[in-house]
Amino acid sequence: MLYTCGYCNASIDTQGEKAPRPEYQSPAVTGTGANTAALVVGGIVSLSFMAGLVVFLSFSSATESTDGPTPTSVLGASPVVAAPSPVSERKAKFQWDSQGVPLAVDLNGDGTDDIIGRIRRLSLAPGKTETRNQVAAFDGKSFDLLWEAELEGTASDLSGAVHVVHQGGRVVMSSPDAVSILDPRTGKQLGRVALSDKPRNLCIPRGDAESVWVDVADGQNLLLNTKTAAARTVIEPPPSCAPFKWNPRMCPSQLVRRSPIVCERPRNLPDVPGFSPEHVYTLNDLSVVLGERSPGSRVPMAAVFQQGQKAPLWHGNVADMDPKKVKERVVEVLAFSEDALVMAYELKEGGAQLIRRDMRTGSVSWDVPIPNSKSGSGASDIKLHGGRVYVPHWVWLDVFDAKTGNLIGTLGTW
Repeated sequence: MLYTCGYCNASIDTQGEKAPRPEYQSPAVTGTGANTAALVVGGIVSLSFMAGLVVFLSFSSATESTDGPTPTSVLGASPVVAAPSPVSERKAKFQWDSQGVPLAVDLNGDGTDDIIGRIRRLSLAPGKTETRNQVAAFDGKSFDLLWEAELEGTASDLSGAVHVVHQGGRVVMSSPDAVSILDPRTGKQLGRVALSDKPRNLCIPRGDAESVWVDVADGQNLLLNTKTAAARTVIEPPPSCAPFKWNPRMCPSQLVRRSPIVCERPRNLPDVPGFSPEHVYTLNDLSVVLGERSPGSRVPMAAVFQQGQKAPLWHGNVADMDPKKVKERVVEVLAFSEDALVMAYELKEGGAQLIRRDMRTGSVSWDVPIPNSKSGSGASDIKLHGGRVYVPHWVWLDVFDAKTGNLIGTLGTW
């Protein structure tokens, strides 16, 4: 019994014998009824074929995913690009090292000061956390990384030994045993001079366009030429690089190290009722005095005196808020210029604020919170430069607009 499909011309012999495949002959079409029937039958068969294919593919996929391992490489297959692992992502993060103030200078010539300072990169290894210490440069507009230079040594070795200045179109960086000259655009080392001991400071002599004086702990101080990378011993510092000479009138050492302007204890200041002075900074003919309210609770206060005047230009509370919310502590972190006084103060419920007052009138320009200061720590320093305020604290560096107090950007992460 031979059955032949009139649509696909396939033949089946029910008796098991191989049947000859007859030549296909197009069926005669006599009218619309025949055409419609053919289309319907064809559509049904096509749908049945597609449904069968879907079931087959689904069954194949299920079988591949459950029956044994999947092949890892197939000849001619497209390459698989692996997504970055969480470990790689963590390595890309960094913490800002709040020791010292950042260097702000235009490295790439776009008219905006870029930022150079110390960072830490942490990487997790089995049973321990590895730390890489670096000096890094960041674009002042985008805050993107420009370059980074490795620092060798333990945390105690690096403490107080890493300093960065910009002189003669070069970046000069000190490390525990050497001073290096770097290309400002790439961070590539252009020269290196070994030191006899730890460097305590780098100083640019006033009026000099090429040299950097290196203050070395054992007294074997050097004068480094940034153009030639040549160094010669110069024991005595240039006049503008002479360090502060300690005297009993100076503030505690941590305050003296924090400010480029000498901090002194109050002496021969005119009396201001209700104000007890603690620290005095002198800029030209102005004296900035920080202290606290007295008598009463120790509300932090500030005053500015002009030389030769008995009455202050202004005095009052540091904070521009209810003094009951402010921690009772004399302000120790500040920066100022001819027209601005910027101070950091802390709150009783946690967190810190940054406030700018007019130097001569005391009027408040802005009073803003320091980000992350509730979970981290308050400002360790303040740098007022080029229309910006740089505030390092714990693992962050926050950059504010000096006129508005708006936060421009943050470097570092926890």
